[in-house]
Amino acid sequence: MPRMRSPHDDRQADDVPGGPRRRSGPPLRAGLTAGVLVVAVGAAVAVAQSTGRVVVTDSRTDAASGAIDLTRVQLERASDGRLRAAVTAAADWTASDLVARDGGPPGSVCLRLYDRSDSVSGVVPDHLVCVTSADGRRYTGTVLEERPNALPRRVASARVTRSSRRSVVMRFSQSSVGRPDTIRFSAESTRPGCARPSCIDAAPNLPSSGRLKLREPSATTNRP
Repeated sequence: MPRMRSPHDDRQADDVPGGPRRRSGPPLRAGLTAGVLVVAVGAAVAVAQSTGRVVVTDSRTDAASGAIDLTRVQLERASDGRLRAAVTAAADWTASDLVARDGGPPGSVCLRLYDRSDSVSGVVPDHLVCVTSADGRRYTGTVLEERPNALPRRVASARVTRSSRRSVVMRFSQSSVGRPDTIRFSAESTRPGCARPSCIDAAPNLPSSGRLKLREPSATTNRP
């Protein structure tokens, strides 16, 4: 997977054989104030929706051994029009926690985006925005498009920063994920060196998800 590039949209697409491994049908793991909606995820289906900032949480400690245990996912449209996602874990982690020691697939922290379907239950995401590390020191952010019976296709770069020892922030253009009017989202972490669904931690567990409304379907002018 290439080094992290400019945060601007990069439309040169290519297969990502060394990127996050996908599964055909993985077991993908209210108060509204000031435009912020937080949902505590339990056994029932929960959908958080807002036109501002949306936050979904998962309080359970359910990560596979060696995977980063995710507890909180936030998505919003930044002032420059790009999408900004913040993913938080239960404990501190570093880039070295994403490196496979035995040469297997890298670990990753990914935002799952469902921009073509109203339902996320049992559905492979349409796009992934993933953070990986090749050397245990620097982060690479990549926007991937899922394809049936094929490896994900790289469509853009994402800018990666750390806001705390537990949180990572990803910024990416709306055009890289098709400029949807509304987008559903969740997050996942994958244990380094393992491509099995059992090595994945999801936040929240499906069918719970967040839903961010970016614009009215009839809006046609000056889309960011």
